[in-house]
Amino acid sequence: MTGFEVLLFVALSESAVKDRSLQDWSTSPEAYFLTSDEQKEWKTLQSEGARERFRESYWRRRDPTPMTERNEFREIVLARIRTADGRFAIGKNPGSLTARGRVLVVLGAPSAERQTIGPLNRSPEMITPGKMGLPSTAFETTEWHTWVYDRSTADELLKIIERPSAEISFIVEPGRSDRIENRDIFERWREKVAQRSIV
Repeated sequence: MTGFEVLLFVALSESAVKDRSLQDWSTSPEAYFLTSDEQKEWKTLQSEGARERFRESYWRRRDPTPMTERNEFREIVLARIRTADGRFAIGKNPGSLTARGRVLVVLGAPSAERQTIGPLNRSPEMITPGKMGLPSTAFETTEWHTWVYDRSTADELLKIIERPSAEISFIVEPGRSDRIENRDIFERWREKVAQRSIV
């Protein structure tokens, strides 16, 4: 390869990475506040420039004080992402990309948390009948977390989702995965919060 070909290859590679990062932006924690209409619009965008303009518009539409330099909404979202990354990382997966991280970014910190720990898959039997020893999962656990949002700390959120209080439950396999137990409910709330985030 000649020097020119190497430079051309590097330039194209960097362009592809940048383009890919903008395409993937719609699944990033920053984009958790996309409304369903905005998600559809994002999918139609063909160029890097169009995607970049969309992202700028996304944040501008959510800026509660557009006449100032700061975008307080964006600052809150980025702070929640940092908090989620610090608390909920699983392996190399950033905490903001986990189920608990997603909920934290969208709904904020809960008013209270409850946690129950039990054997993996809720299996009460630790030893397989007729076999010597313990199964390989005998000492693995599953955690059930419930986040409670009440009027004491989440009054504005509860007005948006039109509920007197709210609970989100998670199934957590420590170090491996977590998932939202009542995901459909959360997604309905996420859409309401996303719509209300536009000022």
